[in-house]
Amino acid sequence: MSSPPAHPSLPSLVPPPGELLRAQRKAGRSAVVSLMLLWGAALVSPFVAYQEDVKTAEGELLDHLSDRAGLQAQALGAHIGLLRSELQRLAEHPSLRPEDGATGPEVALLENAFSHTSLFSAGVALVAADGQRMWSDPADMPLGRTPLAARPWFRRMVEERVPSVGLLDEEGGGLVAVAVPIVRDARVVGLLVGELATANELLPTTPRGTDESVVALLGERGRLLLPATPPPLLRQPELATRLRPLVDAPAAITLGGTRLLGAAALVPGTDMLLAVLDDEARDREMLKRRYLGQLGFHTALLGGVLLLFTVLLRRSYRSLVAAEEQLRRQETMAALGTASSLIAHEVKNALNSMQAALSMIRAKGGETTLPVQALRSQADRLGHLARSLLGFASPHSMQRRSCEMHLLVQDALQAVRLLPEAADVAIETTLQEGLFVKGDPTLLVSAVDNLMRNAVEAGAVAHDVGQQPTPRVEVRLLREAAEVVLVVEDNAGGVPPAFEPRLWEPFAVGRSKGIGLGLPMVRTAIRAHDGGSVSYTRVPGGSRFTVRLPLEKMAS
Repeated sequence: MSSPPAHPSLPSLVPPPGELLRAQRKAGRSAVVSLMLLWGAALVSPFVAYQEDVKTAEGELLDHLSDRAGLQAQALGAHIGLLRSELQRLAEHPSLRPEDGATGPEVALLENAFSHTSLFSAGVALVAADGQRMWSDPADMPLGRTPLAARPWFRRMVEERVPSVGLLDEEGGGLVAVAVPIVRDARVVGLLVGELATANELLPTTPRGTDESVVALLGERGRLLLPATPPPLLRQPELATRLRPLVDAPAAITLGGTRLLGAAALVPGTDMLLAVLDDEARDREMLKRRYLGQLGFHTALLGGVLLLFTVLLRRSYRSLVAAEEQLRRQETMAALGTASSLIAHEVKNALNSMQAALSMIRAKGGETTLPVQALRSQADRLGHLARSLLGFASPHSMQRRSCEMHLLVQDALQAVRLLPEAADVAIETTLQEGLFVKGDPTLLVSAVDNLMRNAVEAGAVAHDVGQQPTPRVEVRLLREAAEVVLVVEDNAGGVPPAFEPRLWEPFAVGRSKGIGLGLPMVRTAIRAHDGGSVSYTRVPGGSRFTVRLPLEKMAS
């Protein structure tokens, strides 16, 4: 006997197991990595920009301090130059000859020039070359706590014959003196000394609270001239050495444990140094508040855009996964449908032969024997299987007409009661009559038949394994509002919880009997009717399936 010819191999329409899942996971990982990179860039770039902004702002602040130091040095140079020029003008007057003593014409000249002058708030004095006061306005004008001749600046000015500006006393104090030598025949014969009562007359301060900067003025030998009462951070050794580099390059500097931003400039026409110092911590805090506000706004804006992008990407990815899953199911269903059609035709051919043989046995009076009953039961089961496979492979075309649900349920009950399993299961019915729907009676009867058949078979299995000694199926048909509701409820223990997510999938089997096409066909048949729905509910001890169909609107 020759073997049947082999069927030619056909290319599979279904992706290999796990390939689609692996591709989806790979795409998901790529999307996650991309999003992580985007989020990283979104968080890092504003922070880097913030650091750069703070650095740039500090540079701008240093430039501002440098400009301010330069302007104040220029203003101070002009002020000192004015004071020195006024004294120099009078010192060069030929009538002023202190070596002859303070005569009447000289006193008249001095009083005419400096009496109640606004240039020198503490007064002006004419001093001999040995440091003795010859004339002053006012008469009690202070000349310091030590003799003038003993002071280094006085001796240096006499020796070098150059003007001098400094504190009246070496040990400090608020009096600032501008001294100009009176030179006759290449020697110093006296001095004109103008005094300022306070240091603020040289460096006027701004109102309290509007400027927290510290302004320091150092003399030609590095001695701190102003402020007259220096803060602790200016009471540092080698202060001039540390401040002088700020002339060329404004920068941060630490004095007395306080970090400052500073700039310095030389006072024109003198050897004095003027430095402007600002508290770096205060400036940084101000900059941080400003830029952190901007950073927060930009981060929130960028984060919002990225969040929206993430949501849209996630939605697009889910749509892609759903589309791929739907395509996979369609291809799988197409392949299964072809296979189901072939199997159903082969089963129907075998059933035709079996039913012909059973007809011959029934004609000879052998209907009541146990083997014949078993054969008829299995033939009916195979017939239901063949019809299910054919219905899955070739969906029934809709034939809509008015149907009374009571009659359709009765038709399905009549077929179900003939099942061998129905002998062990009590079927209770509560059917309301006169409920009409617009639909296909064949599809509706098939759906109701499958629901009740599943319930009866589940009850029989529960009875056989001793789980339920009195299995029961309750069928209720009633009206709720504008809907016809069919409820099929059993006490067979219910669907296993792990199987519930796959309850409506084709060929998903949760028990030993059946091929997993009953419930998918029920859902397909019911959803084919506009407004139709079917749902599953777990109840104590069993399952409840509820079918809802819109009630037919009767013509008035």
